[in-house]
Amino acid sequence: MSQVNHQVIQLESVDDHITLYVHLWPVEDATGWVHIMHGMSEHGARYDHLAKALNKAGYHVSADDHRGHGLTSINAEGLGHLADHDGWNKVVADQMTIISHVQQQWSQPLTIYGHSLGTFLATRVVQRYAKKLKPILKSLVLSASSYRPPWLYRIALVPISFELWRQGPLGHSDLIERLSFGHFNNAFKPARTPKDWISSDREVVDAYIADPFAGHRSSNQFWLDLMNGLIEVHDPDSMAQIDPNLPIYMFSGDKDAVGKQGEYVVAFKKALKRAGSKDLTSTLYPNGRHEMINEPNKEQVIEDLLVWLRRMG
Repeated sequence: MSQVNHQVIQLESVDDHITLYVHLWPVEDATGWVHIMHGMSEHGARYDHLAKALNKAGYHVSADDHRGHGLTSINAEGLGHLADHDGWNKVVADQMTIISHVQQQWSQPLTIYGHSLGTFLATRVVQRYAKKLKPILKSLVLSASSYRPPWLYRIALVPISFELWRQGPLGHSDLIERLSFGHFNNAFKPARTPKDWISSDREVVDAYIADPFAGHRSSNQFWLDLMNGLIEVHDPDSMAQIDPNLPIYMFSGDKDAVGKQGEYVVAFKKALKRAGSKDLTSTLYPNGRHEMINEPNKEQVIEDLLVWLRRMG
């Protein structure tokens, strides 16, 4: 395969006309297309090595920088803030804007790949736009995801709403930080850095910490938008909107704090089954942390992904 260099394009969001930055890794004679939705407090360029591996296997790759993340944050609301209101629905709509635009260039079958926060975003996109995506969507990949029943997210809205009242929508709450990420390093004591839960590869962790577009805190409004989004994503009626025949591949590390050492990953798979999904494959990697494609065994993890993608045709 002849790979073309990494490109960055700019698109305009539909509702509020902010500039969205999208990374493209095209390849000649592609047989498929993978669109990546990155996680919280990171950005699309961090997937360069995965994109190049996918290129070698014959896939075009796209990955945006979400609102409040990466390059998009420069011309949007700033790092860690999706929007002043309704941010979740705006970032979901952005994904369809991006996919629709890129589809004009790339007609190959589409796989949507979400990591962490991106798994919830990807899931909501395939729920909301199931009919629109059906002609092109081939499969869904969920990396480092989790599932909790909607009522638990409603409980989480209580401290978030208090902090929103106390600090305002642009505030950054120490309380929310402790309740969310505060315990993630507990399994890795004595921890070398506050981000040891990301990966067991020290170079990856150090690069993450040094990256000006990674590891930033999120606004109170972001957390409010996210919790409302998670309530929507995990609602049984929403889960039932997913095409039951859509092949779904889930993979995580069994030491990933976001998935509670695999427990919440298994819960997500069960929820998908209850909603009618018929084609589910999952892998839990021993001793793996949050970013399996950045763990020491990343080549095997990526090869496993490629094997599954090839089975999809």
